[in-house]
Amino acid sequence: MKVTMMVQDVDQTWRLDPCRFSDWKRLCRVFAWVYRFLSNSRTQKDRRRKEELDLEEIEGAERKLISEDQKEAFPKEYLALYYDRRIPPKSKLIGLQPFLDETGVMRLNGRLRFAEVLSWEARFPIILPRKSLVTKLIVKHHHEMCHHMGTNTTLASLSSKFWIISLREEIREWENACSWCKKQKAKPAQQLMGNLPKVRVVCSMRAFVQAGVDFAGPFLTVQGRGKSRQKRYLCLFTCLATRAVHLEIAFGLDTNSFLNALFRMAHRRGMPKEIISDNGTNFFGAVKELKELVTSLDSDITKSKLANRGIVWRFNPPNAPHFGGIFESVVKSAKRAIYAVLSSSDVTDEELMTAFTGAEALLNSRPLTYQSAHTQDDVPLTPNHFLHGQLGGDFTPEIDSTSFSPQKRWRRIQELIRHIWRRWMREWLPTLNVRKKWVTSSRDFQVDDVVIVVSQDNPRGTWPMGRILKTYPGKDGHVRVVDVKVGGSRLTRPVTKICPLEYRD
Repeated sequence: MKVTMMVQDVDQTWRLDPCRFSDWKRLCRVFAWVYRFLSNSRTQKDRRRKEELDLEEIEGAERKLISEDQKEAFPKEYLALYYDRRIPPKSKLIGLQPFLDETGVMRLNGRLRFAEVLSWEARFPIILPRKSLVTKLIVKHHHEMCHHMGTNTTLASLSSKFWIISLREEIREWENACSWCKKQKAKPAQQLMGNLPKVRVVCSMRAFVQAGVDFAGPFLTVQGRGKSRQKRYLCLFTCLATRAVHLEIAFGLDTNSFLNALFRMAHRRGMPKEIISDNGTNFFGAVKELKELVTSLDSDITKSKLANRGIVWRFNPPNAPHFGGIFESVVKSAKRAIYAVLSSSDVTDEELMTAFTGAEALLNSRPLTYQSAHTQDDVPLTPNHFLHGQLGGDFTPEIDSTSFSPQKRWRRIQELIRHIWRRWMREWLPTLNVRKKWVTSSRDFQVDDVVIVVSQDNPRGTWPMGRILKTYPGKDGHVRVVDVKVGGSRLTRPVTKICPLEYRD
């Protein structure tokens, strides 16, 4: 006779292991049903219990689970108490003076034995170890029972029945892992402030070569007696290098109105080579029409004339106003100046245009560099220096009336312009070197990171979740713009509108 024995070692987790459960009450009920089955297996068929679990059975299963967890976490202390011996003097439970109750559960024997105002369980709470699975499930149960109200509320609820070692740290550890709390306390990510783009530091010797554009308003104007009021808008152009401002009135938010304002500015200030704006629909339409205008010109002579007047248009990411902070801050100053002039009075289109030009002169007279108190020092640089070669506005100095030939006069003006730009490079440009905020670098987002997208239309806690599909690293290697998949949509957002939830690694 031949006997063959095959042994198969299957590494399977015990089905009643607490790590397989995510709810404390469900774990207790499953153990209660198991104990009910074991009890029915040892009794006669006509005496077996078939009704629903009662409170005594559930509490008995809970005490047995806690007792087994205490045996595993404190084997020496539990064994010493079971045989009525002293616990080791170096034990972490020596200050709690533990004892075993009639069900074999280790409890704290503190100084509140005679505090009858408290319940018996509050005077002799159950001792639980830290970082055990049973403890985590109990903390999670009380945390959810208190409706995620915070650390102190959960601690008060647990202290009425349990004494958990390092309880506050245990609660905070679970709060950091709670998905509901993560959504409620989600904070947008931050990244080290990026370097200034090249268009901000180019010495072009002429203002408005690199410009930024934005809209503001509306402003209501009176059209006449018996006629309805009309909305007018402020179209603001600012030079990215000199901070000079040009204000135009726009009669609408459509593409044609913006193109008219753009060409009015270009005819007086010169055609820009680069324009930066946000993602307004009127700006998109303007870019489309400009591209169609260039592609529709077949004449080589016309193309050669317009070659130097071509405009490179760059868009900031959606929902990223800090990318265009240079013109957003000027918009705030312009609106403040215009509202201070207009107040709540009724104005016509002509009066509104006059108010715009007055605000423009005021903004272009603001000092860019430090204004010294010494009378012999140079006057501070202003945007008007780059537009007119002098202060401009109400503080325009007297022009030297000495007779010059046109050629010498032209050379003098060119020398003044070079002097102003040298002061710009020496006095104004170094002041932009310091980072005023976002001074520390953070972990860069990666593809497949799970994030929460900040939405202005939804309250905190209901922001949609998404997954990063693509990142756009800058020249310094840091990621500040990403593509996020939210549902069936693909959105482009800055990292300041993204809250990290789960990293890929």
